[in-house]
Amino acid sequence: MVLQAVSSVLSLLILIAAGFYITGMSWFREAGPDIFSKYSVKIAIPCYMVYNVVTTCEDAGELLDLIKNLPIPFVTISLSALFGFLLARVLHVSPQRRGVFINAIAFSNTVIIGFPVITSLFGDEATPDGMIYYMANTILFWTIGTYLLRQDGAQKAKLFSLNNLKKALSPPIIGFLIGVVLVVTGISLPDFIFSPISMVKATTTPIAMMFIGSIIRKTDFKKVQFTKDLLIILLVRFVLSPIFMAAVCMMLPVDTMMKQVFFILATMPAMTQLGIMSRESGSDYEFASVLVAVTSTISMVALPVYSFVMIQFHLFG
Repeated sequence: MVLQAVSSVLSLLILIAAGFYITGMSWFREAGPDIFSKYSVKIAIPCYMVYNVVTTCEDAGELLDLIKNLPIPFVTISLSALFGFLLARVLHVSPQRRGVFINAIAFSNTVIIGFPVITSLFGDEATPDGMIYYMANTILFWTIGTYLLRQDGAQKAKLFSLNNLKKALSPPIIGFLIGVVLVVTGISLPDFIFSPISMVKATTTPIAMMFIGSIIRKTDFKKVQFTKDLLIILLVRFVLSPIFMAAVCMMLPVDTMMKQVFFILATMPAMTQLGIMSRESGSDYEFASVLVAVTSTISMVALPVYSFVMIQFHLFG
């Protein structure tokens, strides 16, 4: 099992290296990383969601068994946000980046990085549990997370707004809901539709990993300043959060697969959307962009360590 996990991570690193390499090619141009990102989020991952809901849940009963665990990630992510809030106050983090600070601690990149990673480590059977974590992560980010970012920019902020709720209905969530409708109604898609969905779904991991390679290639790490705020976030994100999540998962009355998936997703880097929403909200966009790049890079080094410790020491049974 350990060798399998190491092999899976090495495969991901090769894909990241491929993305790193082609980003330096003249034909790739500036739009390349953006195309990778948009294709992953708007096309590949929605197909991935539809495929896995339909193939995993045979009926509404199995679907209900899946969704009933939704409160677990809601609680753990909310506790992480609360911890980030208290930490920001104690450390006197600048009001212009306090929301970015809390978001970076609480919310994980479950889509572009998280799903490819858990699929590589555990196979497609891990996807349903990943969907549950993703739903909680997305809903909380587009409510609490964006509210905090707008406070950074001194904008009039509402905790719940129609615009944010619309954004929470992202393409991956819509893909999940389509899968839910198909399962509940018992509708089977004809092969000429389901087959292309399956083929596009298979591109999720390589494209997402090459996107991460693009981010790393385009980041000028010579200009990255490891300030107190950045170092604290890295400490929490890659040391304290995994310890907290491991402790919580050990106590959860759920199966081993769900514990492993929740643990790995909680250790993913900061959300890519954090940089986008920071700019839109008038928050500290440069700090947010550095966070996304640095946490994405470090997570590729930390992931093999987490996987090895989790499997070698049988953390979750």
